[in-house]
Amino acid sequence: MKKRIITAAIAIILAIGIVILSKIKSIFLMTPIAALAVISILELAHCIKIQSKMLKACSVTYAALAPFLITGNSMYYEFTGQELGVPLNTTVLLIVTILYVLVMLHSMIKHYTSVKFEQVATLVFGTIGVSLGISLLGAFHDFYFYYPVFSKGDSMFIFIYAMVVCWTFDGGAYFIGSACGKHKMAPNISPKKTWEGYIGGIVIGEIASVAYFLLFKWLAIPEYQPEMFSWGMIAIISPILATLSIMGDLSASTIKRNFGVKDFGNFFPGHGGVLDRFDSVLYVTPILYAILKVMVIIKS
Repeated sequence: MKKRIITAAIAIILAIGIVILSKIKSIFLMTPIAALAVISILELAHCIKIQSKMLKACSVTYAALAPFLITGNSMYYEFTGQELGVPLNTTVLLIVTILYVLVMLHSMIKHYTSVKFEQVATLVFGTIGVSLGISLLGAFHDFYFYYPVFSKGDSMFIFIYAMVVCWTFDGGAYFIGSACGKHKMAPNISPKKTWEGYIGGIVIGEIASVAYFLLFKWLAIPEYQPEMFSWGMIAIISPILATLSIMGDLSASTIKRNFGVKDFGNFFPGHGGVLDRFDSVLYVTPILYAILKVMVIIKS
């Protein structure tokens, strides 16, 4: 428990430093995000026992490129003051994703004697899902650039909120479940998860999310005041996102169960690997992104 708390405290301090630097240039945020995506894919490849260097190299390359493609247009504008004119976050990302899948399928055929289909399928699905799921955190940070109805404050708020709602729910579920959990949620997948922990996590995540919104609005300078959100809206969507976060956790646990490992790694002592910490984010970011796009349509 002590190791878990110390690791969390160090991670929070580092995250705050990265957020502060990201106000200067987005690349200070996207580089760590790309590093987390790469480490996650290496952990996944190790978990599912991928030996092929070609398969690993292709997947790691995709993971490294995805964050910069998703936010490349805004970063280019930051450095040059000009529009790039090439939609990196849509057309180019789609082309790179298609090429990645085709190369992986070709590699599977070429190395069919040493690589199983389920391994390649898991790696391809995991690489795309994990890379885009984590990369969308960067998309939230620069959302105002692509959709001017959102302010810088909205973008910064939602970027941090995506992690707050996941990790406060996760922490709340862990502590409440450890203290009084009796009814197993998914005993064959994740024996330690209980319905008591889930309810406790929802309550704590709800309180933390609303408190975060009020604190952010109180502390933010005028340039970073959120305009598109209210505490009531956050109170409504937080339980939905918290429920999605546990689905991400259970999906990752299913993969670990199928391949007989306890954790994806030990990058965060006491917490497991990067993927163990970010699995809950993977379901939340796409749905939150969809919610934001609906808000753009309504406001346009």
